[in-house]
Amino acid sequence: MPSEPVPADAASTEAREALARWEVGDVTSVEPLKGGSSASPKFVVRAARGSFVLKRRAPGASDGERIGFAHAFIAASARAGVPVAAPVPSRPGAGFERVAGGSWELFPLIEGERWSRTDRQSAAGGEALGRMHRAGLDLVWHGHVVIANFHANLSVLEALRLAPAAVLRVEPDADADALRSACESLGQAYREASAAVDEVGYASLDSQVVHGDFHPGNLLFRGDEVAGVIDFDAARIEPAVVDFANAVMQFAAVRGRANRLASWPAALDEGRLDAFTRAYAMHGDPRLHEQVDMVAPLMIEACVAEASLPIARKGRFGQVKAADMLQLVERRTAWLRRQGSQVGEWLRSALA
Repeated sequence: MPSEPVPADAASTEAREALARWEVGDVTSVEPLKGGSSASPKFVVRAARGSFVLKRRAPGASDGERIGFAHAFIAASARAGVPVAAPVPSRPGAGFERVAGGSWELFPLIEGERWSRTDRQSAAGGEALGRMHRAGLDLVWHGHVVIANFHANLSVLEALRLAPAAVLRVEPDADADALRSACESLGQAYREASAAVDEVGYASLDSQVVHGDFHPGNLLFRGDEVAGVIDFDAARIEPAVVDFANAVMQFAAVRGRANRLASWPAALDEGRLDAFTRAYAMHGDPRLHEQVDMVAPLMIEACVAEASLPIARKGRFGQVKAADMLQLVERRTAWLRRQGSQVGEWLRSALA
């Protein structure tokens, strides 16, 4: 296997060693795949036996039971008609390889385009999630799997407490008072949303296997159809409505340019929400119509959790300044608090 196409850094050195464990034939190129978490580097491999994605799992998701759980869910999703990339075994019974303490997996490369924010692609995403939830109902698993989620999670409130100091370490000139005010506001919104979810029967819900990170960035499309669902590293056991709420919000959120978060609308797009929900209802959890009142407050919890946790760890949100992201989340959660009943009506209409 030629080493020159791979840049000389620690991750790519591990990648070369890991790739040697698989029989892929003569390798023509190995190139870093941009995007995603730096904790889980990925490489596109072009070889005689095909094109692949080689990835190292993030440290917190790299034990054998977690990987086996994700692979079982990938297989169940494929049987349910969801386009996924099945892991390539390095040898019989081996779905991953350990190199220098890291766990590496190899998947066929799915060729496709990124989401173009259309109603039809939203519907395709809703169908894929619905089929996955039906598959997850029948999947039984014991062992080390994630059962926590963003609902009423004390780690979210702790992240909001720690976030201002984390941001100031990265951006010493940031407005400390504004950061603290934003985090206090989001903490209050989070606590109120958690209470609202509990008040409408969260404790009575059954849990099942779900994707755990279903959003447009983890789907590839071919025209209006889903070409592939990727990244099952966050697969977990939780009520399906939690996974649905985060997913439908991600598909319905109105976005703009990444460097202009201040101009992003806070409102959700009714058309995409409707398309996603209608398609999900045809294939997913039939109990969703009984859980509609949970969805808007679960969206608030998801907004706050997805922003606060990475900001508390790194002082930024990817390449976006933390203050900009926190302001967007403040505006979006405020909109959801005002319009939660409207979101419920949209969902009921789609489920009728």
